[in-house]
Amino acid sequence: MSERARSGRIRYAIAFEPALSWPWPATGEQRVQVRDLTDATALIDVCVDCGAEPAPDAAELQRYLAPNAWIDSDERSVHAFARQHARGQGVERRMQSLVKAVQQHMNGPIAYRDYLSASQALASRGGDCTEFALLLAALGRAQGIPTRIAYGIAYSSRFTGESHVFSPHVWTQAWNGQRWVSYDAGLGRFDSGHIALRIGDGLPQDGAGVMSAIGRLKVIEATGVIDGAR
Repeated sequence: MSERARSGRIRYAIAFEPALSWPWPATGEQRVQVRDLTDATALIDVCVDCGAEPAPDAAELQRYLAPNAWIDSDERSVHAFARQHARGQGVERRMQSLVKAVQQHMNGPIAYRDYLSASQALASRGGDCTEFALLLAALGRAQGIPTRIAYGIAYSSRFTGESHVFSPHVWTQAWNGQRWVSYDAGLGRFDSGHIALRIGDGLPQDGAGVMSAIGRLKVIEATGVIDGAR
């Protein structure tokens, strides 16, 4: 898929082989329709504002603002890094500046087997997309921005020697006061090549079952949608 296509709206037809009924998350960027209850084929539209998600209540926002064992935003090193690299006013500018800071900082070895906390990733400067996402989420929380983690797949022109594939991926979502917005420190930016299978709080168990589901997932079709089409 071209970069131009991924900048717009894409409608995916997705199924699992063998069939699997999956609880697809509907977000402000992802609209889900189950087309066939017999084989659980889903139609999923992805773009910057394709979906509709109810606003979180105060308790949910507090949960996504509080530190935990993996998004340890209360660590001094995380606070210091966030304070040093967050630039501009508003959630969008600060998150984009933190995306760039994470990309520049995380220049160590790629390790797919580890699951490091944000502070551990900050210290080691290594990891994979999970560590990039956890660190970005922690930096956002250190700046007073509620954040959460999206687990799914993303399109890449090249991944582990393969060309033009969907691969497992993890990225960050931040609450801007009106909606959840995705930020991807691993690939650089969020686009319509991202499909979320689960939303969580960065805990290892939040992504349970996602990898096995991805192994059964088949993208049957991916079609660009003209604005206004349904």
